Amino acid sequence: MTPQQHAESLYHRATASLQDGHVSEAMAQLLEALKANPRHDAARQTLVGLLVEARRPEEAMQQLQTGLTLDPRQPSMAMLLARLQMERGGDGIETLQRTLPYAAGNGEYHAFLAGALQRAQRHREAIDQFQSALRAAPLNGVWWMGLGISLQAEKRLPEATDAFRRAKSSGTLSPELQALVDRKLQQLPR
Repeated sequence: MTPQQHAESLYHRATASLQDGHVSEAMAQLLEALKANPRHDAARQTLVGLLVEARRPEEAMQQLQTGLTLDPRQPSMAMLLARLQMERGGDGIETLQRTLPYAAGNGEYHAFLAGALQRAQRHREAIDQFQSALRAAPLNGVWWMGLGISLQAEKRLPEATDAFRRAKSSGTLSPELQALVDRKLQQLPR
């Protein structure tokens, strides 16, 4: 059996173990599958999910970092790693920027990076990322609101007003976010 076939066999055994409720056995099989073939993405993703569920974020982060080192073209893996880094007090920005070249046209990815940049007070960069996100989904009110917040922070007030108006007219905001946008519009010059 080739290493790839061995890894695939172990992966299938792990999924069968999971179906039988044997989580620790499945985790061991997934680790073995990854030893046989470190590029077995399904095994890595399943293992990461189990580690997150088991509240073992450090191990999950290690698996995600290994996966991204082997293949950085995995935006969803980078987003999960960044989210775990944020939960542990980091900002996740470096992780997201490394995979950014492989996330072209992925609005969720750009918006997630924009939010991380915004939290780090890096509004100029956040504006660029929100604009990229909005090219993919021009009716997303939350992203328009995020763009407005960063534009306002950069003192680009007419553009901020426009972004907040677009957020409001999107019809996609929760009542709480709608109220926030209304307050932001009241603060800006008309």
